[in-house]
Amino acid sequence: MLVFVPQCEGVHVTAWFLAMTKSALGAGRIIRLGDLPLWLFALLTVGGFNAVALGGLVCARRFGQSLGLYTVIENEAVSAIFSAVLVMYAISLGLIAVASWENSSAAAAAASEEATHIATVYRTLGGYPQPLRDDLKDSVVRYTQFIIEKAWPAQQRREVTEEGIEIILHLWKGITQFEPTTSGQVVVHGQVLDNFNKLVEFRRRRIEAASYAVPGALWAVVLIGAAVSILGSYLFKIESLWVHGLLTILLTTMIALLVFFIATTDRPYSGSNAIEPLAYEIILRYLQAYK
Repeated sequence: MLVFVPQCEGVHVTAWFLAMTKSALGAGRIIRLGDLPLWLFALLTVGGFNAVALGGLVCARRFGQSLGLYTVIENEAVSAIFSAVLVMYAISLGLIAVASWENSSAAAAAASEEATHIATVYRTLGGYPQPLRDDLKDSVVRYTQFIIEKAWPAQQRREVTEEGIEIILHLWKGITQFEPTTSGQVVVHGQVLDNFNKLVEFRRRRIEAASYAVPGALWAVVLIGAAVSILGSYLFKIESLWVHGLLTILLTTMIALLVFFIATTDRPYSGSNAIEPLAYEIILRYLQAYK
């Protein structure tokens, strides 16, 4: 038994785009898309989505025409259902994008606040007597260097390191074992304890933020919803392939841009759009100059 399968030039277009992408990135290297420059990541996302969408459109039109499906399709009925699907998907995609941006903003805020309280602890330790003052100040400097040199690279690799806890425990031991002997030292000691507790709190938030990511189930919703929305646009009965293709490109480009936005804000401490340790570097220069 012979089965007629219409030939689809769109498949060749999609295959050509994928081959060109593989050639551009290098066949022998494994590269995370999120590590690419933002402009290249955006170009590949929009171009990849559109290549697949246009290839699918050409195949769908040929297949539908061969079976006579477009003779029984009514654009009004398709439009009503397509609008409902698109509205639900747009709301879901928008909420996921907002949540991803809020996670990224919270991660940046946690890092900035931790750096601020490092400087505050260092400054208020000036009211402690020697040799405890220099010992604790040196620990604060070492902790800042640890974040820049070890903790941050680990976060960029999507890892969490607890090595700095020894420095934090040393600071905690030195601060809590100090017994003020004057009223001025009592005030300074209270400020140091308060700022140190805030430092530890924002350290915890930074470490938690390193694991922020859109769950796999939500990524499935994003990608399956994108496929359903684009497939729905194929059902419209439009005589001109060029017009149909243009409308598909407009829809696909908007979806691809939102997917690109979610992907770039998904992991706040890794990728080409990652948060940099600039606040800690500024504070470290301040600490070294303040000595």
